[in-house]
Amino acid sequence: PYGACTKCDGLGTTFEVDPELVIPDPDASLNAGAIAPWRSAHTQYFTRMLESVANVHEIDLDAPWDNLNAKQQKVVLHGVGGKLTVKYKNRYGRSRQYSTEYEGVIPWIKRRHEGAESDWSREQYEGYMRLVPCGACGGARLKPYTLAITVGDKNISEVCEMSIGESAKFLAALQLSERDRLIAERVTKEVNARLGFLLDVGLDYLTLSRSAGTLAGGE
Repeated sequence: PYGACTKCDGLGTTFEVDPELVIPDPDASLNAGAIAPWRSAHTQYFTRMLESVANVHEIDLDAPWDNLNAKQQKVVLHGVGGKLTVKYKNRYGRSRQYSTEYEGVIPWIKRRHEGAESDWSREQYEGYMRLVPCGACGGARLKPYTLAITVGDKNISEVCEMSIGESAKFLAALQLSERDRLIAERVTKEVNARLGFLLDVGLDYLTLSRSAGTLAGGE
Protein backbone atom coordinates (compact mmCIF):
# COMPACT_ATOMS: atom_id res chain seq x y z
CA PRO A 1 0.00 0.00 0.00
CA TYR A 2 2.91 2.43 0.52
CA GLY A 3 3.61 2.54 -3.22
CA ALA A 4 -0.01 2.58 -4.36
CA CYS A 5 -1.49 5.56 -6.19
CA THR A 6 -3.36 7.63 -3.62
CA LYS A 7 -6.22 8.57 -5.95
CA CYS A 8 -7.30 5.05 -6.99
CA ASP A 9 -5.76 3.15 -4.03
CA GLY A 10 -3.75 1.03 -6.42
CA LEU A 11 -6.71 -0.21 -8.49
CA GLY A 12 -5.63 1.67 -11.62
CA THR A 13 -9.23 2.69 -12.34
CA THR A 14 -11.75 5.11 -10.87
CA PHE A 15 -15.51 5.53 -11.22
CA GLU A 16 -16.53 8.57 -13.25
CA VAL A 17 -20.09 9.71 -13.89
CA ASP A 18 -21.15 9.16 -17.51
CA PRO A 19 -23.59 11.84 -18.78
CA GLU A 20 -25.07 9.35 -21.25
CA LEU A 21 -26.13 7.12 -18.34
CA VAL A 22 -27.46 10.09 -16.38
CA ILE A 23 -29.53 11.24 -19.40
CA PRO A 24 -30.30 7.91 -21.16
CA ASP A 25 -33.02 9.41 -23.39
CA PRO A 26 -31.87 12.73 -24.90
CA ASP A 27 -35.30 13.15 -26.51
CA ALA A 28 -36.96 13.44 -23.09
CA SER A 29 -37.42 16.81 -21.39
CA LEU A 30 -36.39 17.69 -17.84
CA ASN A 31 -40.04 17.84 -16.84
CA ALA A 32 -40.55 14.36 -18.33
CA GLY A 33 -37.78 12.90 -16.16
CA ALA A 34 -34.77 13.10 -18.46
CA ILE A 35 -32.46 12.96 -15.39
CA ALA A 36 -32.57 9.25 -14.56
CA PRO A 37 -31.31 9.33 -10.94
CA TRP A 38 -33.89 11.98 -9.98
CA ARG A 39 -36.77 10.47 -11.92
CA SER A 40 -38.15 8.34 -9.09
CA ALA A 41 -37.52 10.79 -6.22
CA HIS A 42 -40.28 10.79 -3.60
CA THR A 43 -39.84 14.49 -2.92
CA GLN A 44 -40.34 17.73 -4.83
CA TYR A 45 -36.86 18.93 -3.84
CA PHE A 46 -35.20 18.24 -7.22
CA THR A 47 -38.18 19.53 -9.20
CA ARG A 48 -38.19 22.83 -7.29
CA MET A 49 -34.44 23.13 -7.67
CA LEU A 50 -34.60 22.61 -11.45
CA GLU A 51 -37.43 25.12 -11.78
CA SER A 52 -35.35 27.75 -9.99
CA VAL A 53 -32.27 27.00 -12.10
CA ALA A 54 -34.38 27.11 -15.26
CA ASN A 55 -35.80 30.53 -14.36
CA VAL A 56 -32.34 32.02 -13.85
CA HIS A 57 -30.69 30.44 -16.90
CA GLU A 58 -33.68 30.52 -19.27
CA ILE A 59 -33.92 26.75 -19.64
CA ASP A 60 -37.07 25.30 -21.19
CA LEU A 61 -38.03 22.39 -18.93
CA ASP A 62 -40.43 21.01 -21.57
CA ALA A 63 -37.88 21.00 -24.41
CA PRO A 64 -36.06 17.75 -25.31
CA TRP A 65 -32.66 17.52 -23.62
CA ASP A 66 -30.91 17.52 -27.00
CA ASN A 67 -32.53 20.86 -27.83
CA LEU A 68 -30.81 22.63 -24.92
CA ASN A 69 -27.56 24.35 -25.79
CA ALA A 70 -24.20 23.22 -24.38
CA LYS A 71 -24.14 25.95 -21.71
CA GLN A 72 -27.59 25.04 -20.42
CA GLN A 73 -26.72 21.33 -20.32
CA LYS A 74 -23.51 22.13 -18.43
CA VAL A 75 -25.47 24.11 -15.83
CA VAL A 76 -27.83 21.19 -15.22
CA LEU A 77 -25.10 18.55 -15.11
CA HIS A 78 -22.28 20.40 -13.34
CA GLY A 79 -24.09 23.07 -11.35
CA VAL A 80 -23.45 26.79 -10.89
CA GLY A 81 -21.72 28.85 -8.24
CA GLY A 82 -23.48 31.20 -5.87
CA LYS A 83 -26.77 31.05 -4.02
CA LEU A 84 -30.09 30.24 -5.64
CA THR A 85 -33.52 31.26 -4.36
CA VAL A 86 -36.03 28.40 -4.46
CA LYS A 87 -39.70 29.41 -4.25
CA TYR A 88 -42.58 26.99 -3.67
CA LYS A 89 -45.98 26.62 -2.05
CA ASN A 90 -46.47 24.32 0.93
CA ARG A 91 -49.41 21.97 1.36
CA TYR A 92 -51.49 24.81 2.82
CA GLY A 93 -50.94 26.93 -0.29
CA ARG A 94 -48.64 29.41 1.43
CA SER A 95 -45.64 30.73 -0.49
CA ARG A 96 -42.28 29.80 0.91
CA GLN A 97 -38.71 30.30 -0.22
CA TYR A 98 -35.18 29.40 0.81
CA SER A 99 -31.65 30.05 -0.43
CA THR A 100 -29.33 27.21 -1.46
CA GLU A 101 -26.63 26.20 -3.93
CA TYR A 102 -27.22 24.03 -6.99
CA GLU A 103 -24.33 21.57 -7.19
CA GLY A 104 -25.44 19.82 -10.40
CA VAL A 105 -26.40 16.21 -11.11
CA ILE A 106 -22.86 14.86 -11.66
CA PRO A 107 -21.31 16.31 -8.44
CA TRP A 108 -24.43 15.09 -6.57
CA ILE A 109 -23.93 11.51 -7.82
CA LYS A 110 -20.20 11.63 -6.94
CA ARG A 111 -20.93 12.90 -3.43
CA ARG A 112 -23.62 10.31 -2.76
CA HIS A 113 -21.41 7.53 -4.16
CA GLU A 114 -18.47 8.52 -1.95
CA GLY A 115 -20.70 8.81 1.12
CA ALA A 116 -22.71 5.62 0.54
CA GLU A 117 -22.92 3.53 3.71
CA SER A 118 -23.86 0.23 2.07
CA ASP A 119 -22.77 -1.77 -0.97
CA TRP A 120 -26.36 -1.70 -2.29
CA SER A 121 -26.51 2.08 -2.11
CA ARG A 122 -23.07 2.44 -3.69
CA GLU A 123 -24.03 0.12 -6.56
CA GLN A 124 -27.13 2.22 -7.22
CA TYR A 125 -24.95 5.25 -7.99
CA GLU A 126 -22.41 3.17 -9.90
CA GLY A 127 -25.22 2.45 -12.35
CA TYR A 128 -24.62 6.00 -13.63
CA MET A 129 -20.83 5.64 -13.72
CA ARG A 130 -18.14 3.91 -15.76
CA LEU A 131 -14.74 2.57 -14.81
CA VAL A 132 -12.02 4.66 -16.45
CA PRO A 133 -8.21 4.65 -16.13
CA CYS A 134 -7.11 6.64 -13.09
CA GLY A 135 -6.27 10.22 -14.06
CA ALA A 136 -3.36 10.39 -11.61
CA CYS A 137 -1.43 7.21 -12.49
CA GLY A 138 -2.88 6.51 -15.95
CA GLY A 139 -3.79 2.98 -14.89
CA ALA A 140 -0.27 2.14 -13.68
CA ARG A 141 -1.60 1.78 -10.09
CA LEU A 142 1.51 3.18 -8.42
CA LYS A 143 2.90 6.51 -7.21
CA PRO A 144 5.36 8.37 -9.48
CA TYR A 145 8.36 7.72 -7.22
CA THR A 146 7.57 4.00 -7.18
CA LEU A 147 7.38 3.93 -10.98
CA ALA A 148 10.70 5.78 -11.08
CA ILE A 149 12.41 2.60 -9.88
CA THR A 150 13.49 0.55 -12.89
CA VAL A 151 15.18 -2.77 -13.61
CA GLY A 152 16.66 -3.08 -17.08
CA ASP A 153 15.32 0.43 -17.88
CA LYS A 154 11.72 -0.64 -17.27
CA ASN A 155 9.45 -0.14 -14.26
CA ILE A 156 7.10 -2.84 -12.99
CA SER A 157 4.09 -1.35 -14.78
CA GLU A 158 5.87 -1.41 -18.16
CA VAL A 159 6.83 -5.05 -17.66
CA CYS A 160 3.24 -5.95 -16.75
CA GLU A 161 1.99 -4.22 -19.91
CA MET A 162 4.11 -6.57 -22.06
CA SER A 163 2.68 -9.85 -23.23
CA ILE A 164 3.71 -12.77 -21.03
CA GLY A 165 5.89 -14.06 -23.88
CA GLU A 166 7.71 -10.70 -24.16
CA SER A 167 8.08 -10.24 -20.40
CA ALA A 168 9.54 -13.76 -20.06
CA LYS A 169 12.15 -12.95 -22.73
CA PHE A 170 12.90 -9.61 -21.06
CA LEU A 171 13.47 -11.16 -17.65
CA ALA A 172 15.48 -14.07 -19.06
CA ALA A 173 17.83 -11.64 -20.80
CA LEU A 174 18.20 -9.38 -17.76
CA GLN A 175 21.82 -8.54 -16.99
CA LEU A 176 22.36 -7.98 -13.26
CA SER A 177 25.48 -7.12 -11.30
CA GLU A 178 26.76 -9.71 -8.85
CA ARG A 179 25.27 -7.80 -5.94
CA ASP A 180 21.88 -7.33 -7.63
CA ARG A 181 21.83 -10.97 -8.70
CA LEU A 182 22.27 -12.12 -5.09
CA ILE A 183 19.44 -9.82 -3.97
CA ALA A 184 17.05 -10.84 -6.78
CA GLU A 185 17.94 -14.52 -7.09
CA ARG A 186 14.95 -15.98 -5.24
CA VAL A 187 12.58 -13.43 -6.75
CA THR A 188 13.63 -13.99 -10.37
CA LYS A 189 13.59 -17.77 -9.88
CA GLU A 190 9.98 -17.62 -8.66
CA VAL A 191 8.86 -15.15 -11.34
CA ASN A 192 10.48 -17.15 -14.16
CA ALA A 193 8.89 -20.38 -12.89
CA ARG A 194 5.42 -18.82 -12.90
CA LEU A 195 5.88 -17.21 -16.29
CA GLY A 196 7.17 -20.55 -17.58
CA PHE A 197 3.96 -22.24 -16.45
CA LEU A 198 1.84 -19.63 -18.24
CA LEU A 199 3.91 -20.15 -21.39
CA ASP A 200 3.50 -23.94 -21.14
CA VAL A 201 -0.29 -23.67 -21.08
CA GLY A 202 -0.30 -21.32 -24.10
CA LEU A 203 -1.12 -17.98 -22.47
CA ASP A 204 1.87 -16.12 -23.90
CA TYR A 205 -0.43 -13.56 -25.59
CA LEU A 206 -1.94 -12.25 -22.32
CA THR A 207 -0.52 -9.37 -20.29
CA LEU A 208 -0.11 -9.51 -16.53
CA SER A 209 -1.96 -6.21 -16.22
CA ARG A 210 -5.21 -7.70 -17.55
CA SER A 211 -8.01 -7.62 -14.97
CA ALA A 212 -9.72 -10.90 -14.10
CA GLY A 213 -13.04 -9.67 -15.45
CA THR A 214 -11.65 -9.45 -18.99
CA LEU A 215 -10.44 -13.07 -19.07
CA ALA A 216 -12.30 -16.08 -20.42
CA GLY A 217 -13.01 -19.01 -18.09
CA GLY A 218 -10.11 -21.10 -19.34
CA GLU A 219 -7.69 -18.19 -19.17
